[in-house]
Amino acid sequence: MNITKTLPLLVLVTASVGIARADNFFQASLWAPEPQLVDSAEDVSGIRLQVYGENRNVTGLDIGFAHSTTGDFKGLGGLFTIYNHVGGTTTGVQWGLFNRTEGPVTGWQGGWVNVNTGELTGLQTGIVNWNDIDTVDVTGVQLGFVNAAKHVHGVQLGLVNFAETLKGVQIGLWNQVDSRDWDQFDPLPKVFPILNIGF
Repeated sequence: MNITKTLPLLVLVTASVGIARADNFFQASLWAPEPQLVDSAEDVSGIRLQVYGENRNVTGLDIGFAHSTTGDFKGLGGLFTIYNHVGGTTTGVQWGLFNRTEGPVTGWQGGWVNVNTGELTGLQTGIVNWNDIDTVDVTGVQLGFVNAAKHVHGVQLGLVNFAETLKGVQIGLWNQVDSRDWDQFDPLPKVFPILNIGF
């Protein structure tokens, strides 16, 4: 095989692959699924600038009003954002007025309302931090007016704090732990004002 004929072909193929990958570095969307630059079924590794957009897996930065990731998200999700949705795992930072995640979250989730159906590890800040009380464990810190989770390992700081079990501290006006099977001082009340400690 002649190297002078093979080399230009190899360069052309490599350039084509590079262009295809570069296409998924930037996403711009008015309203998913159309019109947007990158199809909603494809991945984006880079920047999404959108009024409302949707993609499968995203790594990078989201800027705009509403973002949906049907798979996994890694990065900073939410500059000037009203709504964030992640169907898979979230790793990094998720900021928005309303954040909804279906998979595990590792990092910082901050918004007015945070609703999760997957485990959270890290920091959660908001007016309402609602983690499914039947399934979702929180390891870390929740700061909000209302904080809820199934098993809490860490700190809940708010007006109303709820946990099925607690290994840590609740600070607020209403601190509720439903199960105290582990407690030597049974029966303790489920609700303590101001401070509640679990071992």
